[in-house]
Amino acid sequence: MLRSHWEAVEEGASKAGRTANHSSWRIAREVYIADTTEQARKEALEGTMARDFTDYFFRSLAKFDLMKIFKSDPNMADSEITLEYLVDNIWIVGSPDDVAAKIRALYDEVGGFGVLLAMGHEWNPKDRWENSMELLANEVLPQLSDLE
Repeated sequence: MLRSHWEAVEEGASKAGRTANHSSWRIAREVYIADTTEQARKEALEGTMARDFTDYFFRSLAKFDLMKIFKSDPNMADSEITLEYLVDNIWIVGSPDDVAAKIRALYDEVGGFGVLLAMGHEWNPKDRWENSMELLANEVLPQLSDLE
């Protein structure tokens, strides 16, 4: 889906007489990091991210036929978009090394971006979310310092 977003950015820039630049592109993803990928998956699937998708996003997106934004294949049924699917394919969840690899893969897949906005979900429980952000700053970002 992000590739089509970039195509729209390029088209809009062209219509405005400008050149699109990946470094000015901002994208957003759910990001959650724990010491191990198993722990991060468990906490993401049992925490506020899962709650927000189950109680709000799934219903709202389905109502407006927008579940397609998560589909890796347009022929997927909406029912295939589960929390497990999101944690495996859309959200960036895992250990610091796994999250760094996923961010790098996303960066390479879309041709680069300027900012990745890590979406927040009420920071509950606060200590786990603070740990996730500390791991992002101290262990993940240094692994990505070569990205422009």
